[in-house]
Amino acid sequence: MSTMIILTDSQVVELNNRIGQIQRLIENAQIIKAGGTPQPAAVTETKPKVTVRRRARRNLLNETKVVEIKQRLASKESATKIAKSFGVHVSTINNIKYGKNWAHIKVPVSS
Repeated sequence: MSTMIILTDSQVVELNNRIGQIQRLIENAQIIKAGGTPQPAAVTETKPKVTVRRRARRNLLNETKVVEIKQRLASKESATKIAKSFGVHVSTINNIKYGKNWAHIKVPVSS
């Protein structure tokens, strides 16, 4: 036979608070085994933090190379082909093309 209990909102909040307190007590409690030595209630193993080594950043481009890249872009050579020849990603070439990187390098227009 089950019994139904009706609680107010404040009673539900108080009950939840007490349940949380009891859970924290259980988590922090120490269990004394028959030998009499206190042992932690729950032993959780944590995995060691894995650090990711990043490649050292290499400056593959300098002002001389950027001038050449801009000249080749001006001659309508594809960004993919230029990127392969300089050993950089095509987005690097496009960033140069649209002025996101190396915008301070100006290349005179050859006629």
